[in-house]
Amino acid sequence: MHLFSSIIPLSYLFLIKDRQTIYILLFIILCIALIIEYKRNKVDSILRIIFLKHLNLILRRSELTGGITGATWMILSFTLTVFLFDMQIAVPALLFLSIGDSVAALFGIKYPIGRIWDKSFSGTLIGTLTCIIIVLAINQTLSPIIIILGAISAMAIELLPLKINDNFSIPIFSGIIMHVLSKII
Repeated sequence: MHLFSSIIPLSYLFLIKDRQTIYILLFIILCIALIIEYKRNKVDSILRIIFLKHLNLILRRSELTGGITGATWMILSFTLTVFLFDMQIAVPALLFLSIGDSVAALFGIKYPIGRIWDKSFSGTLIGTLTCIIIVLAINQTLSPIIIILGAISAMAIELLPLKINDNFSIPIFSGIIMHVLSKII
């Protein structure tokens, strides 16, 4: 899901380019996701049966027992990130989640070197480096130091054992960091 979601910031950067249009599209997707969240938690819902039967292997226990899914958190954070930040900040922040979080998880599971809380240092390091390389490659306006510090902040949030879902916190937090830095650098 995470890697596939990179189509949204890349479409924003290369195809749509209009903040209002991408925001409206994301808002519509968010409304649909919230309706699905509501319907899947109804006892007699066909969506509940589908989620329990077919998605139980990819959902967390909390998501199976009524919690909001990571996908919905992601759509919410994408919508808010586009609403709050200009494209030059929003696109990197969204890619930090789409690509960085995925790479950190995959690499951290495959090569778990240095456990920190419930994550691996190796995954966080590779996720950070991947974020930096990819965003620097497509960057059109931001200072490289802002991208580097944004990527570090995104993966630091991914690493921390916070109560809030990192699908929400990664783009919002890194977006704030990059926005502030863009005003002072």
